[in-house]
Amino acid sequence: MTTAKKQQILTEHYLDFFNRAVAILDDEDDAKDAVQEAVVRTLVRIGVKNPQAYCLRATVNQCMDILRRRKRLERYDDMKMLTRYDEESIVQMVEDGKSALEPLERKALEYYHEDGQSYPKVAAIMGISVNTVRRLVARGEQKLKEQLINEI
Repeated sequence: MTTAKKQQILTEHYLDFFNRAVAILDDEDDAKDAVQEAVVRTLVRIGVKNPQAYCLRATVNQCMDILRRRKRLERYDDMKMLTRYDEESIVQMVEDGKSALEPLERKALEYYHEDGQSYPKVAAIMGISVNTVRRLVARGEQKLKEQLINEI
């Protein structure tokens, strides 16, 4: 397929790519960037038999990359905020946060993080399933994170 034919097909379906990107990213500027990169990748790729499908998949992949980048920046910002506090005050904030957790969440977090137990060992100790331990730990970590961010 010629580059001109690919360009025509991609131009006809640009709004489909853009709408998909906006739905994933919830940001029009990032969506435009993702679609632009996907279109370029599709045009330079040799041997693409279905440019519309290829570009749609490339758009979704670009969106996922942008979301991962956002998450990394969010974690970096969280860490930057924590560096303003000394270790003792952070430990105190975590202890205060743990007291607000549900008893099972607190126990699962303590076994997993403080005692270094694996999920299966924590499940055996607590008499619950491994999946329940995973959920309790994830929920407890999320609550602690939210509380730390609110205090900072």
